[in-house]
Amino acid sequence: MWSMISIIVLALGIFLLEFPKLYKKNRKKEAWFFTIFLLSFTIISVLESLEVELPNPLDLIQTFYKMIGF
Repeated sequence: MWSMISIIVLALGIFLLEFPKLYKKNRKKEAWFFTIFLLSFTIISVLESLEVELPNPLDLIQTFYKMIGF
């Protein structure tokens, strides 16, 4: 519970420090990419802290190579 709250507070702090700087410098596209990446990695970190079983990208790669015969 505390790890989830600390991850969200830390991500909110990073957002409040960086987003206004990017937006004021007319880097709106970079600001939105930053927001999307920060939000997605925050969600992944919260899920990891709650010990949710997340898929491993290497499993997908191994499955692909098994299908083509390597």
